[in-house]
Amino acid sequence: MMHSESWRVGVLFSETGVTGAVEKTQRAATLLAIDEINASGGVLGRVIEPIAYDPQSTPNLYKELAVKLCDEDRVRVVFGCHMSSTRKAVLPVIEARDALLFYPTLYEGFEYSRHCIYTGAAPNQNSVQLVDFLTKHYGKRVFLVGSNYVYPYESNRTISDLFLQVGGQVLDEMYVPLNLKTEDVAKIIRHIRAAQPDVIYSTIVGDGIIPFYTAFKEAGFDAATMPIASQSTSEADVIRMRPEVAEGHITAAPFFASLDTPRARAFVSAYQHRYGLQMLPTAPAEAAYFQVYLYAAALQRAGGDGLEQLLPALYDVEYDAPQGAVKIDRLTNHTHLWPRVARVNAQGSYDIVYDPSLRVAPDPFMREYRPDLTQAFPHRVQV
Repeated sequence: MMHSESWRVGVLFSETGVTGAVEKTQRAATLLAIDEINASGGVLGRVIEPIAYDPQSTPNLYKELAVKLCDEDRVRVVFGCHMSSTRKAVLPVIEARDALLFYPTLYEGFEYSRHCIYTGAAPNQNSVQLVDFLTKHYGKRVFLVGSNYVYPYESNRTISDLFLQVGGQVLDEMYVPLNLKTEDVAKIIRHIRAAQPDVIYSTIVGDGIIPFYTAFKEAGFDAATMPIASQSTSEADVIRMRPEVAEGHITAAPFFASLDTPRARAFVSAYQHRYGLQMLPTAPAEAAYFQVYLYAAALQRAGGDGLEQLLPALYDVEYDAPQGAVKIDRLTNHTHLWPRVARVNAQGSYDIVYDPSLRVAPDPFMREYRPDLTQAFPHRVQV
């Protein structure tokens, strides 16, 4: 018999603004998981009740809505945030209320909060594999470009270190506004033409990804010999590009909508049955989906959603996610994940080109990948 009370949770993903396209996939996956769990009887006889707001890709609005969720809506658990700037805006609110944030987006690493469960990839679960693939197949001379906020700076720093550790060179590094303008795109293209790298690593996020890739193609660059590698580019962006614009470019993630396993196909089918064939799940969406199931399994075990009950239970549960079985690391609050590298094909979908079928423990502080600072460190090369 279903209990009249519900487990209220906050859902904070943008439906509008510069990162609205990818965050819509995360919001959709969160609500799909909640509906599936409720349809199978909820948790301990109570349904999960989502209270969802649209923070419009604006950090201050994320903060204000997190306050509203905790203080007025009385939720103890929030699923949400995409950009690191929005996570950092929300976390002080969550910590002050003794609540818990589930954050399902790849990020720059080097962070821990007892009040945050990180279910997106840490740098050792995507950047390491991506650089290994790029340097083996394209070369060791990289050009770095990113949006002007915390994730691009920190992710580019890690990528730089990884290239330099294998004898590579960082030819140039530049940052552009989040709301990318035509003149910003033209400047990037000029710098790439001057540098002539083997590969471009892009941490441009949101709507600016499409004009950048389009301009790259129209400038005559060939992705077969000089690809853009970007972990902030996903199915939500590729579907908005012409296939010839996206073809040949590369990303690394634990999940792709093209992943050919029974569990992945079932997830994609359920997602598209509900939202339509043009709505593909992304890696951030898959993390948004499985983290709800981890929460539900922990809640079932703990019997309550207070932090002191839920956290210990979270460390003891494992879930068969679309990417493979996942679990939370009790020392870091990050997730054990399955890294993969993929390249966009001529039809505009991802071909997985590197899949070691190996679950990798999180190392958000890159303890195993730091350069040996007792040795002379190679300098970056500016063109």
